[in-house]
Formats: sequence, structure tokens, C-alpha cells
Amino acid sequence: MTGSASSADRVVEQLCLAFSAELISGGFLRGTYRSALDTLLALAISQANLAHMSRNLVFQKTYAGLSHSPPDALRRPVRVRSIAVSLGIAQETARRRVALMVESGFLIQTDAGVFMPKTATETPIYITTAEATWRAIGDLYCAFRRQGALDPPDHTATEGEIPHRYMMRLWGDHFLRLVEMLLPIVQEPFAIVLLFTILREGQATQPMGGKAVSASALSRSLGLPFETVRRNALLLAEAGLCHKTPRGYLITPELLDTPIWRQFTERNGQILKRFFSIMGERGLLGWWEADYQAANPPSRRR
Repeated sequence: MTGSASSADRVVEQLCLAFSAELISGGFLRGTYRSALDTLLALAISQANLAHMSRNLVFQKTYAGLSHSPPDALRRPVRVRSIAVSLGIAQETARRRVALMVESGFLIQTDAGVFMPKTATETPIYITTAEATWRAIGDLYCAFRRQGALDPPDHTATEGEIPHRYMMRLWGDHFLRLVEMLLPIVQEPFAIVLLFTILREGQATQPMGGKAVSASALSRSLGLPFETVRRNALLLAEAGLCHKTPRGYLITPELLDTPIWRQFTERNGQILKRFFSIMGERGLLGWWEADYQAANPPSRRR
């Protein structure tokens, strides 16, 4: 690999890291549920409810836009135990958190398991989140194209409604795959969210960035007990993914250059590129490509 190619790869990896820090931690801080753990459970449940339809392209296109949410009849209930095992969360903790979400109306309990109803995906905050996620991923797509990290898509059609829901289902799969791939490094699924939150709030990916974030501030942001945050943050520090300082937990630009962070960053970049590849295979990149073309006329492209 040439020096320039290596430099270009590093730029792309840093773009992915900054994007994930903003979008993943931002999504968990948005406040739909009582805590970040609830958000993680709800995401895994909603994805599992529709997993049997993931390869059904008629379904995906029918329920692609915000105006058409899949009906409850198509949502297959899932056992809480299965979700807990898949996420590496204690079953009693998952059962208790899910019971509270059922009580609040975010989830519905049946004899066959639990599912997220259509009404939960039609709320203003869901729609706002989907639109914000679409814009953020579109910005990353355009940045990739400018860096030459992605080729133009084969399909550039943009007929009909913007496929926000289709994208959100694919993005949910992407995030859960990220959790699965990063667990060997951080050990706990919640620690992944916590790590991205420290990265975001500490501004480690910004020039001259890197400030300490206290466990109490993280606890308030994520809606989780101080001791839960402190314990997981210490695990991250012991793994070499952040520094523990008198003022809190710190990720510096220098730390991002260590082998463990290089491994973390490379895996994150690989998964994001795979996400765009799947979006391309499904013919969903046309809207973002149109934005890229409009912002980068031929005279300005490399």
C-alpha cells in the first residue's frame, strides 16, 4: 500500500469514527426512552420483529417511506430472553427494563413474546430521528465520494418517497452488527454506547480536541445509574480505550493512534462501508448521489 493510499484510508476511518460518535451517541441521548439501555433493547426488539421480512423486497419497498409504517400483523414477537442473550445483557435486567417499556406503551407483550407496535414508529420523535439520521448518513456518503472511497452507484433513481424507514431498518442492522463485532474489544454492549458518548462529548475527533467527561455527566446524559456508568467506563479504561483522570474519562487524539483504537476504527469503517454496499445493492443511494452531484459539479471534482 502506498503512503498516499494509507493516508486516504486514515482520513476515511476518521470520518467514520466522527460520524459514529455523533450519530450513535446522539441517538442514544435523544430521550425517547428512559435510558440508553432501554434504547438498545428497543432497537434490538424492533429489528427482530421484522427480521423475517428483511429479504422481502416487496415488503421493503412498500414500507420504505415515513408515510407507511409496517402494520402490527407483520411484526413477529420475540422472547426477551433471546434479545438478552444476543446483546450480552443479564436476563433479569432485560426483563425488568422491557416490562417498564410495556407499561409505558412503547412495547406490547403477548404470549409469544414482545414487539414494538406501529404506533411507536409513527411518533414525531421517531420521524425527526429518521430524518436526522438520513441527513447525517447522506453527509458521510458525500464525504466518502469526495475522498474516492465509494464509486458512483449503479442505480441512481429517486422516484417516490424518500426511503427513510427502509434506511432505518438497514441502519439498525448495521448498528447491531457493530455491537457484535466490537464486543470482543469492549466486552459489554452498553460500553460501546458509552465509548462513543465519551468520544463525542470529549470532542476527541476534533482538531485540538480531547477533554475529560465525568462519570456523573455521562450518567445524566445516558439516564443510567452512576455506578453502572462508572463500572463500564473503568472497563474501557482498563482496555486502553480511554484514560481515567481526576476530572473524568478522556480520549485524546494520541490515544486514537494506539493499536487497540486502530483495530476499533478499522472495524467501524469496514462495517460502515458494508452498510453503503447494501444500500447500493438495494438501489437506495440515488438520493445521496444526487446531493453529491449537486454539491460537486464536474469542475470541482477530483
